This record gives sequence, C-alpha cells and structure tokens, in this order.
Amino acid sequence: MKQSAELLQRRTSSDAENALGVIAQALTISSWCEKLLEMKADALFTLRKYEELIRLCEQTLGSAISVNGRLTTMDCSDVQKNPSFSLWRWQLIIKSYFSLGRLEEALDFLKKQEESISTTKKSLESLIPLAGTIRELMRHKAAGNEAFQSGKHAEAAEHYTAALSCTVESRPFAAVCFCNRAAAYKAMGQIVDAISDCSLAIALDGNYRKAISRRATLFEMIRDYEQARRDLQRLVSLLMKQVDDKANQSGASDKSSIVSELRQAQQRLSVTEEESRKEIPLNMYLILGIDSSVTASEIKKAYRKAALRHHPDKAGQSLARSENGDAGLWKEVVEGVYKDADRLFKMIGEAYAVLSDPTKRSQYDLEEEMRSTQKRGNGGSTSRMQPDVHNYPFERSSSRRQWQETGKATYHSASVRDSTPACELGLQPLFENRWMEVLYG
Repeated sequence: MKQSAELLQRRTSSDAENALGVIAQALTISSWCEKLLEMKADALFTLRKYEELIRLCEQTLGSAISVNGRLTTMDCSDVQKNPSFSLWRWQLIIKSYFSLGRLEEALDFLKKQEESISTTKKSLESLIPLAGTIRELMRHKAAGNEAFQSGKHAEAAEHYTAALSCTVESRPFAAVCFCNRAAAYKAMGQIVDAISDCSLAIALDGNYRKAISRRATLFEMIRDYEQARRDLQRLVSLLMKQVDDKANQSGASDKSSIVSELRQAQQRLSVTEEESRKEIPLNMYLILGIDSSVTASEIKKAYRKAALRHHPDKAGQSLARSENGDAGLWKEVVEGVYKDADRLFKMIGEAYAVLSDPTKRSQYDLEEEMRSTQKRGNGGSTSRMQPDVHNYPFERSSSRRQWQETGKATYHSASVRDSTPACELGLQPLFENRWMEVLYG
C-alpha cells in the first residue's frame, strides 16, 4: 500500500500503471479494502480511464453504505462522520462524468444520491463543490442555447463565454461551448472569430465532427477552399471509421444516419475540391468582418482589432490545463491551437495588405464584381462553375496564389520575433512605423 501511494503521488501515467499492478495484487488478498479501492480509483482517474472508474465506484458503492447487510438512512452530517460511507466514490464519479463532458449524467447521479440520504441540495454541494460548478455551467449553456434559438446571437455568445470563464477543464464540454459560440459568431458575421472558436473546439476534441464540419463551412464562406477540403477529408475519415465500428456492432440503431451523414460529407468534399482547383481569392472583406463600402480608416480599425485579438501568442490563453492532464497530450493541444491561430493571423494580414492599398483594393473590387456577374449568369451558384481566367483584366493576378504573394510583400510570419512592439505582433521590421501606427495608433 505504501509503494502504491508513493507511485500515485508522482501523478504520471507510467507510475499510475505501475501502481495499478501493485494494487491488483493487494486486492487479491483483501478485495474490499477501502483504502486499496480508493487508490485504484485514483490511479484510473490519473490514466483518464473514466468509464472503468465509474464502474468500479458504482459496483462497490453498495458495500460502502451498508451496515449489517442493509442500507442505512443518513443525513449530511452522517455522511461526513460515518466510516461506512465513502464520499470519495461520489466525488470521483462526478469528476469522471465532468471530464467526459457528460454533465447531464453527473447531475442525474447527484439527484439519485440526494434522494438516497436525508439532505438538501445545498448541503450536498458543500461536500462536492464540483456539483455547484456543473449546475452553473449547465445553466449558462442552456441560456445560451435558448438565446440562440430566439435569434439573440450576441446574448448567446455572452452565455457561452460565461460558461467558458467558469472552467474549461472538462474538455468535451468546453469544446461544445466553443463550437456553439462559433455558431453565434457566424450568425453575427464574425467569421474569423467563429473559425478561431471551432479551432479551439477541435484542439480540445479532435473527433468533434460538428466543429470540423462547421469550420469547413466557415472556410468555404471566406473561400479558403483548401482548408475546407482538409477539414472535410478529416470529417469523411471520422465518419468512415464510425460506419465501420457500427458495422461490427449488432443492432446499431443509428447506423443509417451515420451513413447519410457520410454521403453528405463526401458530396461536400467533391464540390470543395473542385472549387479549390479554381484558386479563387479569399473574401478579404468577410475576413475582416466589414462591408465592401467601408472607408480606409474603418479597414484599419477592423484590421487592428482582428490582429490583436487573434495573435498566435494569445491563442489558448482561455484553456486551462486539467489537474490530471498528461504533459504530452497538453503539449499537442497547445501546438495545435498555436498552428491554427498562426494561419488565421496570416490570413488577416493578407486581407489587410490588399484592402489597405488603394490600387490593390480597386483591382480586387473589380474582380469581385466580375465574379458576382459571372455567378449571376450561372444561376447564382458557383458550385459547378468553371474558372475562366481569360475574362479577368489582370491575367492571373486574380488567383489566390497571386493575392497571397501580394500579402507577403508587406506581411511577415508570426513566428518571427524581435524586440520591437511591431515584431511582437508578427509584423515585418521594415514596416515598423506603419504597422505600429495601424495597431496602436
């Protein structure tokens, strides 16, 4: 028992695995030893084996609250004092549901326990503080969903933000809140903010299909078809795996819905691949969240706001590392967030480089008008429209690649650092005075 305790104190996956082996041997001698069971549960939590931990606690919960072969009736003070009742099971079951993002199930479990003893909701939360946090998170999420359904998108975003401000240690739940807030931002026309939130959701839960699909849609809106294609390929891969998993399960009721979702994703991917080959320039105005009729000062203001908000060094500041977080896994999450933010930051710089230059903006606007005219001539849809570069007055200057080169002429990668404030924002030293005026003026 001492050896297991020492291993668990180190809080590493390898030590937790070793502790499980030692505990398993000890349990063969004393199978209902409370201390050994609690240590086993602690090891399972460190290893993020939440489902197994819940089963262990539920299977042994009956023995913990029985006296002379029958259940006892206790009030809240008895729970604290009575050695036959092990509160740690309740706490770890709640923490496991929380870590899995299954907050509704955590509340259902709490309700059952409240009914099993003579106590009030408030007194029980004094024993399990996380219970109050879960109720608060669910309240914010429900309020956000209700506001969104009512068309109050700014209010919905505020509620989701409030939930994320409470905690993001439940990664699946935080991913849902980021994805929901992205939907609110999308409805408000804040496309870059929505993309950023989807990226945070995906970083927290790499298999979150709704976030991946939503980000693909957002990339399509700003005409970044290459990134949309990559997201849709990822979505198709996840769905194909799920279809295979369902095929191996007898009586899988929702298999048909997964197959339907897969077909839709494959169709979207086909159309997006076709659009990607056309090299259509990004929707620069939509990236900065402005209308095409805005003034130069309004463009500068929009850029300054977007660049400061989406700087890669600020990415992930809203994410908190959980107490049982694996260092390697957390590093992977942080790197993914930074990479996505860096790409978005460069895109913002690319848009500003074009729209802040009167000549380039005029050229871009003319080509946009020609694309709109051609779109109207094709029935209002570009999904099957073939690129006709010979109709463009600036030869290949209308391609995405050419506009990217235009942006790079005045924009530098966010990975470059210097001691000057301008370079801390990822901006080229050569244009230090101009960029400082834009960002801080």
